[in-house]
Amino acid sequence: MLIASNVFINIMSTWKLIQRRCYDLLSYKYSLLVILVAFTCIFIGIIHFGEVWLTWSKEKYEAVFHSFNDNILGKSFQKKLCQHVPVDVVYTWVNGSDPVFLENLQQHVPIVDLGAAASRFSDKDELRYSLRSLEMYAPWVRHVYIVTNGQIPNWLDMDNPRMTLVTHEDIFLNKSDLPTFSSPAIESHIHRIPGISDKFLYFNDDVMLGAEIWPEDFITQAGGQKVYLAWWVPNCSEVCPWAWVGDGSCDHACNTTLCEFDGGDCQTTAMPIDSEMMEEEGDYPYKYLQESRENDNNNNNNNIINGLKLLDILRRKNGTRLPQNDETASTIHPYDRGNQFKAIRDLKNSNFTAILRARQSSNAYVQSDDKQVQKLVENVFGLMYSKVLHGNASSKSANHSMQLKRHHDDIMNLAEPDNSVKLGKFAYPNQWKRNARGLDTYAESLLHVNKIYNAAYGFERRRVPAHMPHLIDKWVVSSMQEKFESEFKKTSSHKMRDPEDMQFAFSYFYFLSSERRKVPTGEIFDIFDTDKSRTWSDREIRTLLSRLYPLPLDYNLVVEFESAITNCSRRTDVPEIVDVPPGERYLDSTLPVVSKGLILNCESVYKRMRSKFGESSQYPYEIIKAGKNEIFEMLTSNVSRTVQLLDEIRKSPKKFICLNDDMDPARHSENEIIRALLNDFYRSLYPLRSSFELPAQYRNRFSHRHELLQWRASRAKVRNLLLCLVALLLVLTFYHMLYHHVRRLCRIRELPTFRV
Repeated sequence: MLIASNVFINIMSTWKLIQRRCYDLLSYKYSLLVILVAFTCIFIGIIHFGEVWLTWSKEKYEAVFHSFNDNILGKSFQKKLCQHVPVDVVYTWVNGSDPVFLENLQQHVPIVDLGAAASRFSDKDELRYSLRSLEMYAPWVRHVYIVTNGQIPNWLDMDNPRMTLVTHEDIFLNKSDLPTFSSPAIESHIHRIPGISDKFLYFNDDVMLGAEIWPEDFITQAGGQKVYLAWWVPNCSEVCPWAWVGDGSCDHACNTTLCEFDGGDCQTTAMPIDSEMMEEEGDYPYKYLQESRENDNNNNNNNIINGLKLLDILRRKNGTRLPQNDETASTIHPYDRGNQFKAIRDLKNSNFTAILRARQSSNAYVQSDDKQVQKLVENVFGLMYSKVLHGNASSKSANHSMQLKRHHDDIMNLAEPDNSVKLGKFAYPNQWKRNARGLDTYAESLLHVNKIYNAAYGFERRRVPAHMPHLIDKWVVSSMQEKFESEFKKTSSHKMRDPEDMQFAFSYFYFLSSERRKVPTGEIFDIFDTDKSRTWSDREIRTLLSRLYPLPLDYNLVVEFESAITNCSRRTDVPEIVDVPPGERYLDSTLPVVSKGLILNCESVYKRMRSKFGESSQYPYEIIKAGKNEIFEMLTSNVSRTVQLLDEIRKSPKKFICLNDDMDPARHSENEIIRALLNDFYRSLYPLRSSFELPAQYRNRFSHRHELLQWRASRAKVRNLLLCLVALLLVLTFYHMLYHHVRRLCRIRELPTFRV
């Protein structure tokens, strides 16, 4: 009791002492100010601690905080999104009218027509409207990255936290490749953007959205990556479509270097045809017909093939083209596609009835009012008839050949493009080898990648990816560039587009769809072990056999397979599984317990399984034929045609809209009208300003990022200096105001000592 009373007395004495000290402190002139500052610091400290705690909580529980509302609008799309994997967007953009850009272009890429090159890089404000469409129809994307050579659009809000401007220096590994003006070179590095999501959407700045899109438009959990493919890769030559390459039969027209020697079909040919020698003369039809006339005694089929290919050239000059397999009805001439291909194949085999059928359908794909063309058609098929009916010695075939020779000049006017007008002077040595067919650099680069992939994955007819946003997986891109390292390094070094570029989208999607992986036998076993019992039942074995062999199943095949398993069980000592579920075997079954260990040790069984299921796609994907959800059009200098085209898009806009520039640089007045029409079209579809734009009355002060960074660095230095001066001023002020009072509070009073 005494101890408790003493403790209580001490506590009360301490409390009284604290009260007296507080009263003494409050009695001074500036005490309230000191207390206010102290409480303010405490309050700020509490808020700061709360922010740190909240940030830590969001990072720890990111799945809860950021699953559905981590996007450019900051809204939750939990009710609409089936997948909440973060997806960023990457744009590539350039302002071709920038004087600094034009100076660099002329300095690093000496070209004849700088004006034509500048028009290719011209900016029509597509990026502004593409961002508006993105915010309207895909607000679920997380972040937007804009890749430029350092340029800044004058309307772009650089303080938007959901947008980052990335320069080429930030992503190029080899800085000696810079500056570059090649889009394939830039695209090959966009997966290296710091902080970008594993899967991102790549937009060209002229691609707009016309309707709502969701991640399921690009990838699904069940089907994997969706690959939208449009038209076929250009043929390797005018007289050899890719359908003839690697088809198992030797086509002399395809036995060239450009067509990769018919994919090996003509390996027995003693003297392959050199495509460069043929292209130098630019005389495909006459050369082939002359060659066939000189070799009548050796091959009767050549005239048939050459006549058919000549008709193909004439057809293309009259606005139609040879339909290919799986073409849509909108891109081929409306007649029986299957009958035509059968006719082509039979013509190559010199079938007389096929010649009749081809002659009857010739008017369906060779239509012209030119009497010479119609007469030429008659001569070609007359030549075919004579070879079949009268043999090699027929004088009628020689007469037809002479008639064709007399029409040679007219044929050339119809069949050969005027490359001298399109190409002008050659910009590099041996350019005639590439452009003899009139293909642009983009088409040549497609053929370049196609040739590389033919060597890597085997011959395949390939289509070009549609002009639309592409969903890219940065780890797949890394694997692709690791496999084709030298080709992508060469692409990165190009200053301008080059025929030997690795076209990014084409390379990516065919790498994704062509890569294969070896499936282990144990994984195959697990696929058919549907009840997860670690053994195969008779029903599961039946399912395996139905996928191994063609239906209906032959009883002998079933017996042979079961006998192989029984024999392996007798030769192999495999631990028996005790907990085999009941009902695994039919009543009349003689099979033992079929475990994974038994199958792994049974060579005759697992070899059959590997032959059928031993390989699978490395990356899941599904092919989607383009045309339903996207619009791709080339804008020309024809005003009336452009007005009609834009109105058609207004009438029925699709998910993806891409309007490419194919205007004639020489028609300045028409081009200005086209640009005004295009701007009005964009404003009609996307009238509202996006969060990425500055208000209408503001413009960016700087047009290049290095200028902005220098200004920001200078501003930071000035701000820090000003803060230091203010802090010093406050310290001096408080020192002079409170110096005497602080000394009085801290003064130590000494008790007087008394002498005794």
